[in-house]
Amino acid sequence: MSGIGKDIIVRDLAEKLKGMGSLIITDYRGLKVKEMADLRKRLREAGIEYEVAKNTLARRAGKESRIEGIDQFLLGPTAFAFSKEDPLASAKILTAFSREYPALNIKGGVFEKGTLDPEQVKLWATLPGREELLAKVAAGFKSPLANLVFSLKGIITNFIYALEAIKEKKEQ
Repeated sequence: MSGIGKDIIVRDLAEKLKGMGSLIITDYRGLKVKEMADLRKRLREAGIEYEVAKNTLARRAGKESRIEGIDQFLLGPTAFAFSKEDPLASAKILTAFSREYPALNIKGGVFEKGTLDPEQVKLWATLPGREELLAKVAAGFKSPLANLVFSLKGIITNFIYALEAIKEKKEQ
């Protein structure tokens, strides 16, 4: 590959590193072609880009994008999972996939320019995702409002019963 081609790859990789929400670094050695295609499909459906990169080019891109500490993960075959939207999604998908296919090895990750070891990535995978947190917040808002509505309904119902009782008493 020519120097110009490598420079383009480094620039492209550096741009992705700068624009990421999170990055999970994996070793895909031992995965069959069908398994790799399945992994890419799962990640793509979640809006995550999965890219294989040469370690030397990845080191250069890391320096260019000023991300410290990824050199420690750049040994052996390396693939990057870039997530822009939900930083936990890639950790969840890759951790689940590595349980299903142990050949996939999670080397580590990067979040907000700080590195994560493999255990921290797996811990991330246990955290509730964005959608789940939003649902819990919505439920938290809904619960007091529902209680208020039921309380007001009870007050209004009791008020109506009281008015009917007064009406019946006056009619007698």
